[in-house]
Amino acid sequence: MPLTTEQRRAIGAKIMRTGDCPGGLTKPQLVGVIDALDDWWDTSGAAAANTAIPQPQRGILTNKQKARLFAMLLEARYGVA
Repeated sequence: MPLTTEQRRAIGAKIMRTGDCPGGLTKPQLVGVIDALDDWWDTSGAAAANTAIPQPQRGILTNKQKARLFAMLLEARYGVA
């Protein structure tokens, strides 16, 4: 289920308050990126990530556990928290 508009806007506001705000993007453009990434995750990203997990772990882990693992991998790979 995709994030609500309010949740997406909160992410945008949080990013704009940090040093992680991408240079050269306007606020509406940043919102568009957040919308597109959340829509992509909802339509195909989550399914692709889930399929990548071998069985029986795929069936044992909860969605929240899978998301936490994915987030930790992204943090380690790109140095973000």
